[in-house]
Amino acid sequence: MLHTYFYTPEDYFNMFTPEFFIDVIQNTKRTVTHKVITDPTLNKAALNYIDAQTQFAKMLAQNATNIAKYSWDSMSDAWFPKKKAEASSKA
Repeated sequence: MLHTYFYTPEDYFNMFTPEFFIDVIQNTKRTVTHKVITDPTLNKAALNYIDAQTQFAKMLAQNATNIAKYSWDSMSDAWFPKKKAEASSKA
């Protein structure tokens, strides 16, 4: 059976984000869990644990991204002040 995968431009844009790598790792864990744990109750508990890990990892990645963006924006504002502030002070 030949698998054909169609990617949208958004898929290519999201390919190298932290969320993409988190999803790859967590989906691998889910696949292994389905193969190793055959008891439905334990499997469900393991999958719920993996889902909690996924949410936590994505939250940490989002927080780190937001901090980095804020820091970068603050540094660039300090290094390259906006011309708008100079124009309003001359008026």
